Amino acid sequence: MVAHTDFAKTLKHPDRFFIDGEWVTPSSSAQIDVISPSSEELFYRVAQAEPADIDRAITAARTAFDEGPWPRLSPAERAEYLRKIAQELRKRANELGGLWSGEMGSLYAANQRLIPIFADVYDFHASMADTFPFIEPRQPAQGGAGYLVREPVGVVTAIVPWNGPLMLASWKTAPALLAGCTVILKASPEAPGTLYALAEAAEAAGLPKGVLNVVAAHREASELLVSDPRIDKVSFTGSTEAGRRIGAICADRIARCTLELGGKSPAIVLDDYDLDAFAQTIAASTTIMTGQVCAALTRVIVSRSRHDALAEAIKAQLDAVKVGDPYDPATQMGPLAMARQRDKVEQYIGIGQAEGARLITGGRRPAHLDRGYYIEPTLFANVDNSSTIAREEIFGPVLSLIPADNEADAIRIANDSDFGLNASVFTNDPDRAFAVAREIRSGTVAHNVFRNDFTIAFGGFKKSGIGREGGTEGLRHYLETKTVLLQSPANIAITGTAGN
Repeated sequence: MVAHTDFAKTLKHPDRFFIDGEWVTPSSSAQIDVISPSSEELFYRVAQAEPADIDRAITAARTAFDEGPWPRLSPAERAEYLRKIAQELRKRANELGGLWSGEMGSLYAANQRLIPIFADVYDFHASMADTFPFIEPRQPAQGGAGYLVREPVGVVTAIVPWNGPLMLASWKTAPALLAGCTVILKASPEAPGTLYALAEAAEAAGLPKGVLNVVAAHREASELLVSDPRIDKVSFTGSTEAGRRIGAICADRIARCTLELGGKSPAIVLDDYDLDAFAQTIAASTTIMTGQVCAALTRVIVSRSRHDALAEAIKAQLDAVKVGDPYDPATQMGPLAMARQRDKVEQYIGIGQAEGARLITGGRRPAHLDRGYYIEPTLFANVDNSSTIAREEIFGPVLSLIPADNEADAIRIANDSDFGLNASVFTNDPDRAFAVAREIRSGTVAHNVFRNDFTIAFGGFKKSGIGREGGTEGLRHYLETKTVLLQSPANIAITGTAGN
């Protein structure tokens, strides 16, 4: 069986930053220790970006946008680079999966399947080069020829969290690059490895100098990537608290921003749906990345008459989950990503008990694991939707089972939240599912499953964020719209349609 130590030396330049097309020496000797959550041991070290390094990255991206070829290439020409990046990522699926497991404890077997899907993100956006309406002919009210032109917004800061860095970075970087933007990708200090590997893929693909720059930094230096006037847009995924700060800075200088923030997503179980089938689905989704998923279904809403039966069905499923080494093929759930995350989850479990919710199962470190940031999958029943564990994002494998009086009350409870990122409706009737979905204030609503689809759009209502990622909706956030009015038509190529 492989171990995290097998992947510690797969990065070629952990002591440097990828800036202006080169692996450059840091301005200081400061380093970041990346700790493996399954062993609590040092995994590897990377260079820590200081203000001088951030300035260097911004300068490179700004120069590449203002003076370089990238924004002046056609979308089809840029698409070829995206395809090359996808090829490079696929070549390294095994080691990228191992890095991800070693950094945050996600399952190695699952990661090996997911990395090629993340590579597909670049091919997906490359395919949009011929279908997205970058230039649309329009008829001006006063005659002549009109064109609605979509041009790159400029220099983009992309900030991603530690839980799914390569996936989240890809859904920011790929559309930004296709649009013609230049990018500074800020890696989380807890999990920078797969983003360093992305930089290596961009280098191998021959991406022009300064188009993609990658640094790892703590919050103080990272804020320069938001406040610097040379940055045209910030794309952030992370906590609502951090998003509020970023949004305020961007608003102060009228900079564009996209914010994909927290969630407290409901799963409504209607009375025609089988409880055992639901229990299997919710237990499986709860173990994904040990519950460290912003879109996780953490509030289960069911009629009072079926509440206790569902509690027992979910308990049976959670009790059967094998928690252990993320590199073991038999493991179904790994550790939490870091000590502070385990402490936070344990604190919420204590709060839930103190506020009167009934702990059905879990809530402790697994008895057979005396090392690593592990916690059992946990279920609370008879949870009041006004309680702390029903209101705040725990970011761990903790479910709250909430009783409702009827379908209308279930919808009311689902919407009674500061968040609106994701939701699911469980019923055998698709018409009923659609009707309930239209009543839920959420960016995504799925039917009988935990599911999102970035190829369509992903993002939230309320405090879950601003804007969308994925699909044509996500690409538009990296473009500015320009109206061009000519006396007569120009001889230009038109691609895509307004309906795309």
